[in-house]
Amino acid sequence: MKPGTALEKDVQRVYSHLLNMRDEGVVVANRVFMTGKSGVQHEIDVYYEFMKAGIRHRVAIECKDWATPVSKGQIQEFESKLRDIGNITGVMVSRNGYQSGAEAFARHWDILPLLVRDLPAFNILLAERIKTVALPDETYVGEPFWIIMELRDGSITGTHWGQKDPITGKGIIPLTFSRAHAERLFNEAGLDPTEWAIRGLPRYAFRAFLIHLEFYEKMMNAEAVILFLPPGAPPDAQFIAIKASRADLIRDYYGEKIPSINDASQ
Repeated sequence: MKPGTALEKDVQRVYSHLLNMRDEGVVVANRVFMTGKSGVQHEIDVYYEFMKAGIRHRVAIECKDWATPVSKGQIQEFESKLRDIGNITGVMVSRNGYQSGAEAFARHWDILPLLVRDLPAFNILLAERIKTVALPDETYVGEPFWIIMELRDGSITGTHWGQKDPITGKGIIPLTFSRAHAERLFNEAGLDPTEWAIRGLPRYAFRAFLIHLEFYEKMMNAEAVILFLPPGAPPDAQFIAIKASRADLIRDYYGEKIPSINDASQ
């Protein structure tokens, strides 16, 4: 194995998670070769690029898994490589820090000098992914559903609001097709806005809900119910309740396979 390969793989994994918290599809590559304006081919340890507002952003990451601190000269070599490639941002990750003056020199040339300990641990990445993907905020629009979720200290906890069916005693977790219908349900249930909030479920948050729904169905004797009102329904019209199993929601509204609890236990 090439020296430093393990560190390069770690950096690639960390940045891949950070850049795809909401399934943006950013590809983070290891060992990319790029030809500079001089015609010289340069090897990049970890590389990624993305488009934002019509602008292409490119980032090269140099990994130094060495027993000694990075010197100013090594920063100069990296800066020269970046300048030859052109229109690219540089990041350096060092296992054992930087010699005197090297870090300041890096920042002077807009190279971000990081230490390995600056990289988030995997458990932190996983927690961040749960927050950004599974726990929708107030800016999310339902695609196509809206749901009511628990609030604690102003943040969503991940718990979904539900009621008990008075006939079967089974728990029901309501979904609506519009925010207005979710607001009506919220008000009719007399929910406290400091404890509960309406949230839209874009596709990636809907996927997280469907993963939770299997647990609700198997472990908590609960199911999802779509509450529907036809267009033009009078204000006092009762919701039409349509039971929706996880399998039906996946087939009719998500359209792709989703991991199962059974998969994890095999």
